[in-house]
Amino acid sequence: MQRLLGKNREFYSKLLTLALPITIQSLISSSLGVVDSVMVGSLGNQALAAVGVANQYGLIVFLLYNAIHSGCSIYVAQFWGKNDHSNIGRVVNLDIAIAAGTAFIMATIGILLPEQIISIFNTDPVVISQGAGFLRILSVSFVFASISFGFSVALRSIGKSAMPMIISATALGLNTLLNYVLIYGRFGIPAMGVRGAATGTLIARIVELIIFLVVVSKYFPLLKLRLSELRKVTKDLFSRVTKTMIPVILNEMCWGLGVAVYSIAYGRISTEAFDAVQITNNVVNLFMVAAFGMAGASAVMTGHVIGAGEEKKVRQYAWSFVRLCIVGGFLLGGLLYLFAPSIVSLFKVSGDVIETAIILMAMNAIILPIRFTNIVVIVGVLRGGGDATFAFVAESITMWLIGVPLSFIGALVLRLDVQWVVLMVMAEEIVKMICGVTRLRSNKWIKNVVREI
Repeated sequence: MQRLLGKNREFYSKLLTLALPITIQSLISSSLGVVDSVMVGSLGNQALAAVGVANQYGLIVFLLYNAIHSGCSIYVAQFWGKNDHSNIGRVVNLDIAIAAGTAFIMATIGILLPEQIISIFNTDPVVISQGAGFLRILSVSFVFASISFGFSVALRSIGKSAMPMIISATALGLNTLLNYVLIYGRFGIPAMGVRGAATGTLIARIVELIIFLVVVSKYFPLLKLRLSELRKVTKDLFSRVTKTMIPVILNEMCWGLGVAVYSIAYGRISTEAFDAVQITNNVVNLFMVAAFGMAGASAVMTGHVIGAGEEKKVRQYAWSFVRLCIVGGFLLGGLLYLFAPSIVSLFKVSGDVIETAIILMAMNAIILPIRFTNIVVIVGVLRGGGDATFAFVAESITMWLIGVPLSFIGALVLRLDVQWVVLMVMAEEIVKMICGVTRLRSNKWIKNVVREI
């Protein structure tokens, strides 16, 4: 194992420092997501489907502002490696201004047209009614969340990943507590059902942003929101940042829309099939937190080393990440396979949904090493290396030319059970891994985007 993973203490020290807080944050988020699903699931299959469908729109919005932050973080990380602090403040202010404006537009659409959005994913009148009520409230939280996440990504990009973990964990804990109180009606508060879950999220997002503003102002003034910093953004810097940001936005939106389209295909099979997929995704995300943590850490580490001009070291880093992904993926896949039945039994849904979800989790356990590698290589190494365009092309082609067509062929043409449709879609991950590893071998992904700034 030591021969496979190497003995680079500096590499593993940096990785652990950056990845562990991100992983813990993702684990808390995913765990509380499962808890929330259990709470909503106790209201019935239709309530669970309503929240799941509404969250598909929320996922699209999140991916949109997350893409903006991710595109800008490439510059923040490389500027940090270059020791250029003045441009970091300008990029962060530009980033948050664009993200907040975009979130406001998407929030307005969600507030004004919730029924139309829900009906795209599900035709059940009860699901549409409950989902629309949830989405209308949830949409108000988008702007608050977009600003908070901007601070979180910026802090990670300068190597400070512990603080956003603490703040987000606090907000997520508050969110779960509020959901319990508002969904069921505790401490004299009337039960609000699915609307209570959305209200809890909104309150938690507001509190989270207030904490971020106070902490950044006091301890990280480099990242503080200032109109004067926004005015200092030159046309050249704006052009360069947006040129890198656009492929990341397209990448995330293609992926997010693809996931939404998958949901449409699964929803057309049956409400039970949709619920089984939603439960599976929530549980699998618990086992993928290490991939999200390593992807975040690899993007930062790659950016820092490239910004410092150490291209030989960044190539060594990249292959160390790949080896870790394969080993970690097999370990986590085994754990997922073993514990899936126990975790699924927590959900108060029908026996058919539970049985299908267990099968889907076993399938995900097998593909986990490949998914793990794809996330870290595309979202982490390639983006951190400044190769956002290739990451977009690889992600979009494999999803939209392989995954999406196969999902509809399986669901609507062949009319297969959901587990066979999911198996067909997994072909996308195999092709994506081949593309990512081939790109790494070429070394064409190493791009210093701040050298001339």
